[in-house]
Amino acid sequence: MKYFAEIDDLSYQIELKSDNHFSIDGKAHSFDLMRSSKPEQFSLIIDGQSYQVWMEKLNSTSAGSPARVRVHLSGYDFEFTLDDERSKKLREYTSAESSTEDEGRVVAPMPGLVVKLLVELGQKVKKGDGVAIVEAMKMENEIRAPIIGEVREIVVTEKQAVEKGDTLAVIG
Repeated sequence: MKYFAEIDDLSYQIELKSDNHFSIDGKAHSFDLMRSSKPEQFSLIIDGQSYQVWMEKLNSTSAGSPARVRVHLSGYDFEFTLDDERSKKLREYTSAESSTEDEGRVVAPMPGLVVKLLVELGQKVKKGDGVAIVEAMKMENEIRAPIIGEVREIVVTEKQAVEKGDTLAVIG
């Protein structure tokens, strides 16, 4: 299984392999991981080196969104996002297909059901802010704003079925 981590604008590809092996950007490592008595604390051995690790999830993600995590390791704190391969590809697809930057239209990238509207009429948004959550293929996908602006029109309602290309909202 492949995962993608981003730490301070640096990206890493992590691939979990069988028998306690993994690779980071192609470099192989062995590991052993045990949870301690506290759910956020772990004992981690990587290539024979032992570490105490504390992990804290910083956000409550919907399906398909990357997790934001804080890790304390060897006296250092790291904050990063962690994403699995399937969610990352789906999000790349939906962000590429879900809006038209020139018009500020936010469109459905695929057929689905509007689960939640994340904006209100007149609300100011930044490029990349969530506008709506559309459920498709049993996954919730956050559809994002293509431009900076103000929500001028909300075309859909929650629980409404949409087809690929249907306008969800207009930002101007």
